[in-house]
Amino acid sequence: MGTKKRVFEGQELPENLYQHQRKIANRWRYKKANGTFFHFEAPTDQAIALATQLNLERSNPELPTPQARAQKAARTSFERHVEDFIGERESRDPYLARKASWRDRKGYLRRLSKDFAHTSVTQVTLLDMQKYWDKFTGNAQRARRAEFKRFFNHLITRELCPKLKANPFSTDDSKPQVAMRARAGKRRLRLSIEQFWSIYHHAGNKGWHFLQTAMGISLVTTMRRGDICDLRFDEHVASNYLRKQINKSHAQLSQAEFRADPSNLSWNLDEQPILRKLINDARETSLKHARCPYIIHFRPKRKIKGDSRKHANQVLPDYLTRAFAETRDECGDFNSVSPSARPSFHEIRALGSHLFNKAFGEERRKDVQLLMAHTDEKITRHYQQGHETHWTEVELSLPTEILKGQF
Repeated sequence: MGTKKRVFEGQELPENLYQHQRKIANRWRYKKANGTFFHFEAPTDQAIALATQLNLERSNPELPTPQARAQKAARTSFERHVEDFIGERESRDPYLARKASWRDRKGYLRRLSKDFAHTSVTQVTLLDMQKYWDKFTGNAQRARRAEFKRFFNHLITRELCPKLKANPFSTDDSKPQVAMRARAGKRRLRLSIEQFWSIYHHAGNKGWHFLQTAMGISLVTTMRRGDICDLRFDEHVASNYLRKQINKSHAQLSQAEFRADPSNLSWNLDEQPILRKLINDARETSLKHARCPYIIHFRPKRKIKGDSRKHANQVLPDYLTRAFAETRDECGDFNSVSPSARPSFHEIRALGSHLFNKAFGEERRKDVQLLMAHTDEKITRHYQQGHETHWTEVELSLPTEILKGQF
């Protein structure tokens, strides 16, 4: 019996390509050979083309690598220069390969080279780039712009684009450039403490104690989800202390604009009873989960192979995000709110910052800034705003005699 055809907007979807779980426009999932998914953003026709190419590469593992194909490509092809650019970037910045975002940015560049497979870099014009650029959503444009700007600087400094008067992705308004889509006015709602507890208790009803532990640690430490999912009993908990090198702070060491010392945080558990209880409770449940060394752990219904887990019961950041979103939506507090505006797991970090500010006041804001591993106090202030409505008392009143009349 043949596989049932799946049609979207009148176009047949290739095998392994699926819409985003929440049916968000231009958001897709591709099922990899190991059963996991990677998510990406693209118009329908580009998503189909990408999935078709990936299926082809899966069915024929002997296909040459992108670098090998580039060597055979024409000297003025986008494919060849994209691979040259990627190679130069990685050789100059040894930390680049460690960044998860670099994989996405390489994908954007290689997608560009495929879409311009029949156009030479010497023939490309600003109008060509604008037509291509208009296919993307505003968020997709903003995700690509910085790396595309670097790539076209690479081409222009080598005088390979004579028909371009300037870098089409430049931010200098005095030079010709592609037009960007307007930024959407939407923003995620802040999470109130009442909504936090509603989600927390519902997670307990579902038996998702890993989510309760993660939510609690996020609230009392303001750590990001990646740092929380990395926490291990054997590496980060010792001698009544919880100690963590903050991932983002250390990753920024390779960036020239960041010169501050990396953030290495330590909590004395004798003085942190809430944090101690969360860790002790997690240690007890780990005994039921093959003594998982990770503080955030969960036994999935089916064994997942081939992903980036180092332990079968380890919880990865994306799984934590999806678990929080599912629990939040089941609580019903945000049914009237657009899915894109509903608070995510990251909003617990903002709520924690707000509660610290409320408890200790403006004079301890610098301490909260250090806790959140922010290099700029303005960012900390942004996290603390939007949780409450502040009222300004109006004391002015018009005298009755100035009205020259009565209501």
